[in-house]
Amino acid sequence: MPELTCRLQALRKFPAIAVVSIKGSIDPRNLESLSQTLAAARGRGFRILVLDLAEIRYINSAGLSYLVNLSDILAARGGGLHLANPQPKVKVVFELMGITQFFKLHKTVDTALRVAIAQDARRFVKVRPTGSVSRRS
Repeated sequence: MPELTCRLQALRKFPAIAVVSIKGSIDPRNLESLSQTLAAARGRGFRILVLDLAEIRYINSAGLSYLVNLSDILAARGGGLHLANPQPKVKVVFELMGITQFFKLHKTVDTALRVAIAQDARRFVKVRPTGSVSRRS
């Protein structure tokens, strides 16, 4: 039985956003599995990823480093990484390592999705120097 499983869920109305539910531990033994799933998501055009961490019981520095790098890759494409549902022990690791400087931890997937959808919508709004707003095509 694999020590890490990932399930990708696309959002029909928001083609740039996907939710990835992860179960297990994020450590060097399992990074390849996570990396393959998330690379496939980026390859399908998802620029904004919401990672559901509800079933992550452990993450080490290699996993944290991977998430920071992934966040940078997504940001360079005009997207972002949102983390949701961290278990208390995992949340403490994020806070102790200063990871919350790089991305916000959301209490629920729904909260993370609201922020992600708003982030995606901002891509299509251009503010003119006069303060008026126009939609990008």
